Amino acid sequence: MEVYWSTVYPLDVYADYQMLYREPDPLFKSILPERDDSNPGDFFACPGFQFHTENTFIVRAHVGGELKLDSGANAIAPLNDRSQVTAQLVQWWPNSRKQHRMLNIDHRVLMFAEGPLVMSTSPAFMHRTELQSKLLYIPASFDIGSWLRPLQGTYEVMPGATELHFREGDPMYYVKFHTDEKVKLRRFKLTAEVHDAAHGCVHYKMFRPQQSLDRVYEAFSHARMPKQVLAAIRANLLD
Repeated sequence: MEVYWSTVYPLDVYADYQMLYREPDPLFKSILPERDDSNPGDFFACPGFQFHTENTFIVRAHVGGELKLDSGANAIAPLNDRSQVTAQLVQWWPNSRKQHRMLNIDHRVLMFAEGPLVMSTSPAFMHRTELQSKLLYIPASFDIGSWLRPLQGTYEVMPGATELHFREGDPMYYVKFHTDEKVKLRRFKLTAEVHDAAHGCVHYKMFRPQQSLDRVYEAFSHARMPKQVLAAIRANLLD
């Protein structure tokens, strides 16, 4: 099964962003080199672990930085010159839970499939970086054949975290595709048509607040968007 992916930034405006993003890589294959061969009963051989990680991919940070997190002043400041740009890509967001500050890392990815396919995101639980120890990723699930919603790095900040150090390539979160078929990722060039469709999905709830997933899927389908988006993606595949 093919899953199409791209950044959400228009090429004619943000050409440099296209080079920053890397294709998500398979979780199991990525951590396999760390395997301890002295343990014949390790979790790599466990059918349950293999099933859980099947069709699971790592979304990695496109930039790195060292930042000071000042929640009281709603400020995020670079700790060195190299982090100036990164500081502009991280913002405090309104809280969802009391006493749990939220922030967003401006890293946006589009995923789309030809037919119904549920995709889930989750924290990068098999990795140990400050993006995992100081932040709690907010997971989500939806059908990427019925809704064109950008993924992004939205987190709750762990209590006491006042600095955040992360590197380009550090795992931000995982994406899992719920299918028995083997998933192949294919990158496409973002067009104005696909960008506008994604923008419409993001802003739809401004006009129709508190809609269920079934209702937004229905609106997307009723507007004949799946067919239009798929045609535009197929005409602009990069591999």
